[in-house]
Amino acid sequence: MKKILSKIKLIYYYIISSIGFFPTLISVLFAALAILMVYLETKGISEGLHDRFPFLIITSGETAHTILNSIATGIISLIVFSFTMVMLVLNQAGSNFSPRVIPGLISHQSNQKILGIYLGTLIYSLIIMVNIRSESYYEELPGIAVFLSMAFTFVCLGCFVYFIHSISQSIQIDHILAGIHRITKKKLEQLIRQDKHLLVTKAFEEATWVELNSPRSGYVQSIDLESVLALCYKYDVVMEFLQPLGNYVLEATPFVRINRPVAELEEFCKELAAHVNYGQGELPDLNYLYGFKQITESAVKALSPSVNDPGTAMKAIDYLSELFALRMKLTDEQLVADKEKVVRIRFKQETFDHLFSLCLSSIRNYGKHDSLVMSRLLYMFKNLLYITIHFIHRRQILYKEALLLVHASRKSLSDPGDKEMINRHLKEINAMKVLAKDLPLLSLTD
Repeated sequence: MKKILSKIKLIYYYIISSIGFFPTLISVLFAALAILMVYLETKGISEGLHDRFPFLIITSGETAHTILNSIATGIISLIVFSFTMVMLVLNQAGSNFSPRVIPGLISHQSNQKILGIYLGTLIYSLIIMVNIRSESYYEELPGIAVFLSMAFTFVCLGCFVYFIHSISQSIQIDHILAGIHRITKKKLEQLIRQDKHLLVTKAFEEATWVELNSPRSGYVQSIDLESVLALCYKYDVVMEFLQPLGNYVLEATPFVRINRPVAELEEFCKELAAHVNYGQGELPDLNYLYGFKQITESAVKALSPSVNDPGTAMKAIDYLSELFALRMKLTDEQLVADKEKVVRIRFKQETFDHLFSLCLSSIRNYGKHDSLVMSRLLYMFKNLLYITIHFIHRRQILYKEALLLVHASRKSLSDPGDKEMINRHLKEINAMKVLAKDLPLLSLTD
């Protein structure tokens, strides 16, 4: 039963996160409304309203048919034009920014709902159109239904204006970075609330580990924690995931291990596989690592000669600063306990040191010739050092990366004014007296 429920959860998530979910749902609602209106027309709803509001009811079948035909043609044109604009936006986003931001752009619910309203109005109009017999049969002419179709058309025009505004905003890199930052921050805050700072039990230290192979290839994006905890409790085992969530695993290679052999190992593996969510995309709302990667890649793309936008790179660094400050609060090893407070699952998370080096190395290598970018990186170091008063063990990686930054600046910057700017930041960091050794200054005469 838990296996079925877990599958239903995964299917439900993919359905609601699909680009076709809202258009399909809204289209079905419009189709149901059209059928309802046709039924109400048989009860004389148009006749009753015609006596009170004659200006709302169309009594000519030819006129009604012409109006509905025009509406259907116009809505199809709107859909084609909107689709063309979306393709142009996605092409530009892939060229100017990181291609990995594209899934986030196409998943905007507002655009999906607008597409649903377009399709719904089209379906509604077509259903009403086929119920118009001729102007000789007034009692069968769905007058009020035709009026509603006209009203929906005005709504579509308003949605189109909003769509133009929305699509012009979504292509702006500031809007893209802010969206990725917001989602990643929300995910980190959620993990911080869930982090109970548990201790590893003897079951992990005294384990006779049995490795289990991955049933398929893909990115392990998430797992159904409650179901996996129940599975571990059922078989009385503890489990360790060998790869951090978000990493790519190959089929038939070890991706998890349990502390002892179990009698029904094949059944255990099948149940576990049902609770693991594999995927090919990289959405930051599933894994915060994707958010770090997308912001970093956007900064690197902005520093490339084809784009040459250091301002965007500096904004990306500012967003990374806040995210790194949040990541400091997380332990490098995630432990999860069951309902009896027994630690059952251990995740090998991407360590702060590796994540920090991964992000900073790319930006440093592409931005080492720009003194403003290097200065912004040092400014980030200084802000993070203030936060390390509660996380002293994080200072070593900050010092290591700062040394690499100084080395890159020494090799790449030749202007004395640029070097003086870097030295000013280095002096401010050294004046904090929180590092074991002072950072070396750049020579102005080299």
